[in-house]
Amino acid sequence: MTDLTVEQHHMLREYDRLLTVTSEGFQYLEDNTKEDAPPQVQQVFEDVLLSFQQMSKTHEQLVNLFQEDPDVKGMIDDFHEMALLLQEWFELDTHEEKQQLLIQRIVPAYESFREQMQLFVKPYIAH
Repeated sequence: MTDLTVEQHHMLREYDRLLTVTSEGFQYLEDNTKEDAPPQVQQVFEDVLLSFQQMSKTHEQLVNLFQEDPDVKGMIDDFHEMALLLQEWFELDTHEEKQQLLIQRIVPAYESFREQMQLFVKPYIAH
């Protein structure tokens, strides 16, 4: 197991929290993206995009920190696939289409990624 500095330990804790908060954001979007969607839907979507940007920055650090672990690279590749899926949101015209994209493709992919990544970081932040 890689020895971590205090800063790296803190980064992993914050990353773990970001994974959970993003999951909550997706749940809100999934529940509220409908024809009579509240105005907060757009703000939550933008917040999810910002969290993806932050995760992407953290992934650069994870690759360096865990460069000898091939699982990290694979999980990050999965993340990039999800980012491409998110771009489809902008190509859809109706809230119903966006909701289906979330339910059928984005949320399942994200939840799988989140679970794998949190299992990976848990031993490093458990103490």
